[in-house]
Amino acid sequence: RLLAGALAVSALAGLVACTEPTTSGAQFCAALDEQMPVLTTKVTDQLAVDALVATYVDLDERTPLAIEESWHQLTVLVQTAATVVASDPESVQTVADAAYATERSARDVATWVAQTCGFSMPEMAGVEGPVTTPPTTD
Repeated sequence: RLLAGALAVSALAGLVACTEPTTSGAQFCAALDEQMPVLTTKVTDQLAVDALVATYVDLDERTPLAIEESWHQLTVLVQTAATVVASDPESVQTVADAAYATERSARDVATWVAQTCGFSMPEMAGVEGPVTTPPTTD
């Protein structure tokens, strides 16, 4: 019975391993390269915003340990940016604060991607939509 139990645990572990997304650097690079058109498309409508968020979330589930936390921070930034209301200064400031807070993560990911994958991460600018500066009153 002990052997049967060990085999059952082993089989279950194998099944779980087959269903979890992979986190190897090479496979992440391939997935990232495949998703590059979504990451580089100018975000002009809600459909593009939704696709960008979904792409970051999908890649977040596959991110290698070396950049897992940094990539997750970028995913949260993209999710936050997707909720911005361009006419609401507080909403815009929330995204600006989040972007500032993830600057190091973005650099870490960009460095890792350049060194490991051999290509550059696209800029994340413009995710929050058009930012207008209110007129100054003197």
